[in-house]
Formats: sequence, C-alpha cells, structure tokens
Amino acid sequence: MAISLTSELDLLIAACKSDADFAATHDRLQGKIDWTRFGLLARAHKLGALAATRLQRANLQDVPEPTLVMLEAYRREIVTRNLAQEVGTALVINRLAAAGIRALAFKGVAAAHTLHGDVRDTRVSSDIDILVSADDFQAAEAVFREANYRKHWPEFEVTPRAQPMLMSIAHAFTWISPDLGLAFELHHRLSHNPYWFDVPFDRLWEASEEVQLQGGKIRTLGPADMAAYMCCHAVDHGYFVLKWVDDAAKAVARVDQTPSPASWMPAELKSVAAVDLAQQLIRALYAERRDEVISPGSRVKVNSRIVRAISQIERADFGDDNRHLADLPRELIEALRRTGLGCSWKAAWHDILRVLADPRDIRALGLGLFWQPLYAAVGLPFAAWRYLTRPRGPVA
Repeated sequence: MAISLTSELDLLIAACKSDADFAATHDRLQGKIDWTRFGLLARAHKLGALAATRLQRANLQDVPEPTLVMLEAYRREIVTRNLAQEVGTALVINRLAAAGIRALAFKGVAAAHTLHGDVRDTRVSSDIDILVSADDFQAAEAVFREANYRKHWPEFEVTPRAQPMLMSIAHAFTWISPDLGLAFELHHRLSHNPYWFDVPFDRLWEASEEVQLQGGKIRTLGPADMAAYMCCHAVDHGYFVLKWVDDAAKAVARVDQTPSPASWMPAELKSVAAVDLAQQLIRALYAERRDEVISPGSRVKVNSRIVRAISQIERADFGDDNRHLADLPRELIEALRRTGLGCSWKAAWHDILRVLADPRDIRALGLGLFWQPLYAAVGLPFAAWRYLTRPRGPVA
C-alpha cells in the first residue's frame, strides 16, 4: 500500500520546501487543486503566511481571488505579530538576565531564525517559549510579576507543599505582556513528560547558540538539542500539526550536516522512539517517491501511526483546548499509545496521570508529590462534576 496525499496537502508540503518545489508541484497538480481547501488547510496547520508568500512569489494565474485575499490578510497579520514577538522576546530575555537568570528562547522567533532564515512572512507562533532552570523558576515568575505581566495559566496559586505536584504535571505557565498582549510560556523543562528529555539546564545552556533578533541577541537550543526537541514536540500531542513536522524536518536536516551526523542524538534523550517516529513521518511526507515509502516489497518499515498521523493531518481536526468528559476514553487510549515513546514505566505513568489529574484539584487538595495516585483517582469524578456543572450557552 502506497501513501497517498491529497493535492492540497501535497502542495502545502512543497510550500514548506522551497519556491522551486512549490512551483513544480503546482504545475504537476494544476487543475486538481481545491484552492479553498488549500487555504483552509494552510491556516489550520499554521502555514498560512508561508502559503501566501509562496503564492505571491509564484504569481500563479489559477488561484481564486478569495483565497489570495484571505491568505494575504493572514500573512500581514503574522508579519506584524512576528515583529512584536522579536522585540518582546529580547526584552524578556534581557529582563531575566538583569535579574541574574539565564534563559533560552526556543520555538517561536528563535526557531524561525535558526531553521527558516526568511522569517517574518513565513513562520507563525501563537506564543513565545522561554526556558529557565527549575531552580530559577520562581525568581523568573517574580520578574514577570514585577514587570506587570499577567499570569494567564494557571490563574491561581497553590500552597508551597503542592507546588512540586503542580510543576510535575505542568511543564510551563503562561504570562501575558501588559503592552502588546504577547503570550509567554515560561518553561521549567522542555517536554510535557519529564522522562522524555531529562536533561540538566546547565548542559542545555553550555550547548546553546546565539541568535540575533530585532531587539537584541538571545540564546536558543543548540543544533542537536533543537533537533531532538522538535522531533519530540512533533509527536507529543494526540494530533499532528504540519508546522511542527516541518520544524522537525528542518532541524534534523540541519544537524545531519554536522561533522558527526550519526551521533547527534543527545545522551540524555530517553524518548528515542519519539524521535524515530518523527523521522518516519518526515520521510513519509517529504519523500520524492511516496510509492517507495510503503509498499509490499519495501524494506522500509513504517509504524502504523504514520498512516493515522497523515490522516489526521489531512483532516486538520485538532479539537479545542477545553477538556470534555466525552474525550476521556480517547485521551486514555492516546496515553497508552504513548507508552512506547517514553520507553519507561515512569514516563507511561506520567502520561496517564496528566490525563486523569487536573491542576484545579491540586489547588483544592494541596498535597505533595507522594499523593500522585490520589490525584489520579479523584481526577475522573472531579472532571465529571465539572462537566455536569459547567455553564451552558453564552456567558455574559
């Protein structure tokens, strides 16, 4: 069985590669492209600005005006946001440095400069990700607070005894800037699951590299750490966003050009299976001949998740950010699927705990890390109660 992509996804993947690939793929698929679907697919996968840029440079004659107008309006919005994020990122990094706190910016504008080069009208980020040492996390929050940033999530504080439990479940807290309303995710570790990429901050800092932004210089993950992280990030959710896969593809391609490409995998990486899955997905989507990726006589073994991942990418159905009781079975199934990616029973337990537990229960019960099984046990009835008592209809 060969992997088959719709014309719209095929063209969107070509847009991720280059102007030449985009033009060549368009010529090959001309007359077969549903441009309305292409535009919606590009926006859903956070590639709308990139698609608009490719279309503008290619100067195609068969693209309907509504699609061009929609994507161009989106691109202009992204250019403005990217400029603001560049300045905002440098400002926060400098404020943390002034307080004696080392910080790494990753994903966002840092990854855009490092992986994509031409950044302001191509890559979009909904927030700005900043990583600090777990030991500096509370001090970093104090810096945000003193600068009048508003804590958006979680909107509550917990007792000192419950703080380790909250940080075990949540790898980042969200803050909003007072001027431009930029969202910052302040991380105390890279991955949702602490057992995927258990690497000391000092080691990440030592391997980091410098990036020049509009507002000044910052530091971001080094090439090997960036590639491993982007691969983990691409497969870390119950759905797949093409922008994340493309970030992973470019990060891996960049590190493969190093003097020792075979040994770039960080020694601390436990989720080797997650990196392998991401690389399989990259090969399946970016292959020149997809009929050779999966075929009866092929030597290439492709995980069954790849077919499911591509199907999800085609649907571009990512749900919403609200947890519903009806979603619990699917979340548990996905947690069980992830057990092979974490490569340890501790990683599997953490994934299950994150499904069953809720930060609001941590605030209510206020217990420490020892009580993790209790949070998991009470999580389901508490979630059911919140689901049944939540407001219905529009809220004034």
